[in-house]
Amino acid sequence: RDYLQKLSTAITKQYDYIMVEDLNMRAMANKGFGNGKATMDNGFGAFQVMLAYKLKRKGGKLVVIDKWFPSSQLCNVCGYKNKKVKNLNVHSWICPVCGTKHDRDENAAINILIEGLRILYEEMEAA
Repeated sequence: RDYLQKLSTAITKQYDYIMVEDLNMRAMANKGFGNGKATMDNGFGAFQVMLAYKLKRKGGKLVVIDKWFPSSQLCNVCGYKNKKVKNLNVHSWICPVCGTKHDRDENAAINILIEGLRILYEEMEAA
């Protein structure tokens, strides 16, 4: 808990807006990753709460992207949706539309950022 407090403080000092994907920790624990209860005990939910209140206190915001958003499946360049990437064994892929080579995790992170910025923009427009 102390580590999560220190890490969340360091991150929120550096950034005003943070985008994270809402992970289904219960499903991950039951997927056969071999880490069962450790997945549930990793503190990700507590870490999100810490980030959210620390960002809010300084005027920032934690944007949580829906767990069903296809972050790893979308080409962050052209928007093509590659359903084959649902398979967790696919670690990299080339977009058949624009030819961009994607690392699964880097592509997902970029798409989470893009979606988070879109959500923030919509909230600002509505205000």
